[in-house]
Amino acid sequence: MSLRQRNVPSGEKSTSSATPISLPSTPISSSSTESSETKSKSELYFNRNRKSKRYLNIAPLNIPMSRRLETIGIIWHTVSIPFFFTLCLFLVYLGWVSWLLIILPYFIWWYGFDLHTPTNGKANYRVRNWVKNLIVWEWFVNYFPIRVHKSCEFEPTFSEVVEDEDNLDDDDEEDLINENSTTIRLNKVDNVKYRTVSNGPRYVFGYHPHGVISMGVMGLFATNILRNEAFEPPARFLRFLFYDPSKHKPLLPNIGNIFPLTLNTQFTLPFYRDYLLSLGLTSASAVNIKSLINNGDNSVCIVVGGAQESLLNSGNNERNVSKEIKLVLNKRKGFVKLAIELGNISLVPIFGFGEADIYNIIQPKPGTIGDTFQKWLKKNFSFTLPFFSARGIFIYDFGFLPYRNPINVCIGRPIYVPPNLRSKVPQELLDHYHKLYVDELKRVFEENKCKFGYENVVLNIVE
Repeated sequence: MSLRQRNVPSGEKSTSSATPISLPSTPISSSSTESSETKSKSELYFNRNRKSKRYLNIAPLNIPMSRRLETIGIIWHTVSIPFFFTLCLFLVYLGWVSWLLIILPYFIWWYGFDLHTPTNGKANYRVRNWVKNLIVWEWFVNYFPIRVHKSCEFEPTFSEVVEDEDNLDDDDEEDLINENSTTIRLNKVDNVKYRTVSNGPRYVFGYHPHGVISMGVMGLFATNILRNEAFEPPARFLRFLFYDPSKHKPLLPNIGNIFPLTLNTQFTLPFYRDYLLSLGLTSASAVNIKSLINNGDNSVCIVVGGAQESLLNSGNNERNVSKEIKLVLNKRKGFVKLAIELGNISLVPIFGFGEADIYNIIQPKPGTIGDTFQKWLKKNFSFTLPFFSARGIFIYDFGFLPYRNPINVCIGRPIYVPPNLRSKVPQELLDHYHKLYVDELKRVFEENKCKFGYENVVLNIVE
């Protein structure tokens, strides 16, 4: 059965034929073995509804609690921008006390000390692991669900070596030394001093396709649910509020923080910008990427196709219907150029099977008001607004929540770019590494498409 069947109101999730490398925190239920009695009931129900079509498909009352929690997780992510916007209006509405105690100090701190944090590489110090490990993110990941499949193991960016206490002074903790692309970081954990020596490659992950909101990137890199990095709650009595990564192996051990990149306009809304920074999101500007990678053991993930690609894929076609996934990649070479300039970088293509299928996208005809509006947004604000719909909270026929379509994130093999190639990147070298990246992305797609219901889908790089 193909995995590209969306919006299953009966409470069943689709299953994958491949064994995921990441956790399955909540097992995916299988509907492949039904009794003859159940089948006959299903056929009667189907035939009856062919004669009398229902106007609305309403969510049943007997949905398991686990699925209700998963819906809460996706609701939170969907309404986070309206929530923080409403919070700002509410604080303004409260009057002079709110202005004096909250709004005025916040804006002084923002414009006086924190304005350029999303763009100058300092986002490294704003990541909050307790936010990335909130239990709501486990519900979010299991809603689709999002699962990860690696093509190979990755070379660590750093390694940890226990240090002799006699060789280090107490004031050496959190010391940071950069010499010839090698970082030595001295820390103290559980009264044991250790040295982190970092001379492995940093990584630039490229995610495809963009989709409407890039849910796969959010689940993999903005939260800790799939990476399973070590985390301890602030207090033992608060454990129920957080995901426990100790039950699973780390997905990308000793690679450090991986920052999802987004547009600068995302950091203009008060309080919402701080929320994004705590999850590790930061600006996609070249200066910021260089600062992040040169400042510690950091890597980045960029959704290469951008706003233009988000409008190309209509999504949610009927299963077994031939279609294509359109990518904007041939003209996107900036991230490859950055990798060559920095050196000691591995480029890693990622394809999210199902990312383009979680929403229905309405594509306005050229020249219409909707088409003009989308182009105007893209030209003036560097982003656009796809016209999309999917399902609601209680009604399955329409709404702004995505379908429960599995998103299988397949990570390709790294393409290593050695250091000290050229200070000025020649076009031939740029084209060489870009071609290696495109070829690896195509390999990831072709080798995995039959596993995840994409047998009849063609990958088309349009620009």
